[in-house]
Amino acid sequence: MRVSVLGCGTNMLQNLVQKQADIVLNYVLDKGINFIVTSAAYRVIEPMIAEAVAYRRDEFWLASTTDHRTAKWAKADIENSLKTFGTDFIDLYQVGGVAHQRALDLVLAPGGAMEALKESKSEGRIGAIGITGHAEAVLARAISTGHFDAVLFFLNMANPHALDELVPLAKEEGVGTMAMQPLAHGYLKPVSKALRFVFCSGVDVVVSGMYWKDTVDENVAISEPEPTEAEWEGFLEEMRELPPTGCRNCGVCRCPQGISIGVIMTLINHKAKYGLFPPGEQAYRAAAETAALCNGCGECEKTCPYHLSIIPVIRRAYNGMDWLPAYRHERPDRAQ
Repeated sequence: MRVSVLGCGTNMLQNLVQKQADIVLNYVLDKGINFIVTSAAYRVIEPMIAEAVAYRRDEFWLASTTDHRTAKWAKADIENSLKTFGTDFIDLYQVGGVAHQRALDLVLAPGGAMEALKESKSEGRIGAIGITGHAEAVLARAISTGHFDAVLFFLNMANPHALDELVPLAKEEGVGTMAMQPLAHGYLKPVSKALRFVFCSGVDVVVSGMYWKDTVDENVAISEPEPTEAEWEGFLEEMRELPPTGCRNCGVCRCPQGISIGVIMTLINHKAKYGLFPPGEQAYRAAAETAALCNGCGECEKTCPYHLSIIPVIRRAYNGMDWLPAYRHERPDRAQ
């Protein structure tokens, strides 16, 4: 698959009317972006893409995804995707949202989704087989099995951890690498730096949601210069000056008090140095408010698979809420 380094993500397409989807997806293809990534789990999005650009099917590579773990339901997703796009072949079909070892075991077990994927591949109905998820350690174990041709994972300046093990392993195994959420759902500032970081990281494809023409133009312009070693070293130096907390936002540490640990842990240092766009500021503020509920029980640190020191960061987020003096006075014991 000779795909463009910039791929078109689609998970927020459902927020658009069909007319806007028609405009932007055709513009994406007109600008030379030839890889569209979607999922059967998004329900309405596959039909929207099909209505917009199925008539140009020979101009782009298509990836879709099943979130089912059994062969029966994965096969149903594949058949439905083929029918929706009016095609007899999908270039890459992935099993999605594999967040823990138990899910991977179900996919690979007899009667698991892998059976449907391999059967469809042998029938010539899909090309490559991929896997997606948010936990790079699980994805690394998955591609070590030899079953997968491609892997889609989180990678951005606030969550760069896939670069430690997953990306080098994928390259060693000959597995295609696709980075999603390069701007963390549009939270990270500045766009040029945050997006360029991922383009310089050495991944094969950066999957970015593009829903307006000016966003497409901006993404294309950022992607075009050939990365240099010096440019990448500059990014690494910045990361060393203010490293991320180590949180992968994997969701394993369920706080008994309902604190949004992942949001705080992944955004706090990036916010301090670069700031966040309004949606990111809103999400961070909401999470920081919940930090007032921390009672130091330590459940988050006990369950964290990466053995992170979480409580001091949660309290730092709360103590930085100078815009909520009244709330602070209500719970002085929680701010200590």
